[in-house]
Amino acid sequence: MAATLGDVLPLEILPEVDRYELATHMTVRKFKQEEVVYHQGDPAAHAFVVFEGLVKNLLLDETGHELLVSLHMRGEFFGELAFFEEKAPRNGTAAAVIPTTALQISRDGALAVLRRNEEARQFMFARLSGTIRHLEGKAEDLAFLDVASRLAKYLVECSRMDRPIPLTQDDLAAAIGSTRMTVNKLLADFKDRGLIEVARRNIRVIDEPMLLREIQT
Repeated sequence: MAATLGDVLPLEILPEVDRYELATHMTVRKFKQEEVVYHQGDPAAHAFVVFEGLVKNLLLDETGHELLVSLHMRGEFFGELAFFEEKAPRNGTAAAVIPTTALQISRDGALAVLRRNEEARQFMFARLSGTIRHLEGKAEDLAFLDVASRLAKYLVECSRMDRPIPLTQDDLAAAIGSTRMTVNKLLADFKDRGLIEVARRNIRVIDEPMLLREIQT
């Protein structure tokens, strides 16, 4: 399974000893729809790579409000801070959006490879840089865009992914820092104007240029 993820697991840059190290520290995990992979505050000893399915990463406050920080599809890492922070708690909750299979990689095995292999270190640093840029963009949107603009932008981003993203209205509200009621009204407005089509857990963008015009900075 790991060998089929060559676009994200750089097995070709690893010598045989490092490939074996990773293989012996990997576990295949299967999760049902909406099943939690780990909770915010749990000890972080593993990172994950999505083999198939979809995972969402959430931040929760003390009252139960959610912020959907990121989505992870086939070939993408999540929980990778476990490689770099010893005994640190999870800073978010990860859950399967749909039935998902993931490769769980232990911290000890990954660190053994990273310590020996410069190319592997550069690979992980590049992934971390991408995560930081994504979070910076998320913070910028929350600070400078109104709710309608955030929703329009998020719908366009989801439509540009390789596959339909089966998100509920609660998920969309959590992704843009709003409420389900507000999202419902905005979706109805976008639909009435012919910008999107709405089905159960599936929103299709029909007129991307016009939807992008909704983004007001």
